[in-house]
Amino acid sequence: MSGSSIISPPISQTSMSPLWCVTVLALAMLSVALEPDWYKRNKETIQKIYDLTVFPKNAVIISEGASAVPEGLFNANTTGRITPVGEFFGFQDSIEYFFGLAPLPRGFPPNGAITNATLVQFTSGCAEVAASTVYLTVSTINRDNSTGPYITTLKQTAFWRFDNTGAVLKYEAWIPSLDRFVGPLNGVLDFYTPANMNNTILGVCAQQAQTCVGNNTVYNSVPDCVQALAAKPFGRYDEAWGDNVVCRTIHVLLTKFRPEVHCPHVGPTGGGKCIDVEYNDAFFNDKFLFGGSGEPFNCNL
Repeated sequence: MSGSSIISPPISQTSMSPLWCVTVLALAMLSVALEPDWYKRNKETIQKIYDLTVFPKNAVIISEGASAVPEGLFNANTTGRITPVGEFFGFQDSIEYFFGLAPLPRGFPPNGAITNATLVQFTSGCAEVAASTVYLTVSTINRDNSTGPYITTLKQTAFWRFDNTGAVLKYEAWIPSLDRFVGPLNGVLDFYTPANMNNTILGVCAQQAQTCVGNNTVYNSVPDCVQALAAKPFGRYDEAWGDNVVCRTIHVLLTKFRPEVHCPHVGPTGGGKCIDVEYNDAFFNDKFLFGGSGEPFNCNL
């Protein structure tokens, strides 16, 4: 060895391939074996929820209501907050948000509907809690219900808490830049031009006239509705809470589920939902919304 060192020559890719493949396979199998059952369960639950926002699955729930939602996804007492849309109390509130607000194709050329739900981030550190990010792809829908050209994507990041059966008990979710999503969804470059805002008011008033009838009537006529909403701030989707038109565009979609609940939200007073809410009350009333310590998305509570 004098004046020299022994250096092992590099192992060729060909000579190491069998050993390498066996090692990788063994590690992969070990990873699967170590993955707790609840991790897979939680991930599948979240994926199933978002899959039901995809057209035409969401259309079935919008048409048939709660009976069309598979059992085991949401606890009967589930509560949550979706920023910037609002807070939701109970199973019915929650399924109306997740599925009732998922867009349906309208007209030709049609506006968009969700055509794919991709869970791009997921982690679950214990059986009770998980976090996720989903990309909801929006495309046009052809007359035969096949998928047309891509339009845009909606992103939602969320924390989840599950009950001991694996159903969602609490959730805290956030949609960034909802303002920039609404224009492409409706086929307009700028949703907030005077003409588009006027058309939105007309659309809300026309739709509520079809669903808010009889004991659920909240305006004397469509012109009465237009006059009342034109006098209110229009609002923006990045902060949809408020006594404004934007809030009513959300709740008018839900009047087809429970008109006795949501028609007052579309009405002139806002029905306790489309009302001006203090910042601290809207975003930091966690103990009231979630109960207990107000911090439900920690493991080992």
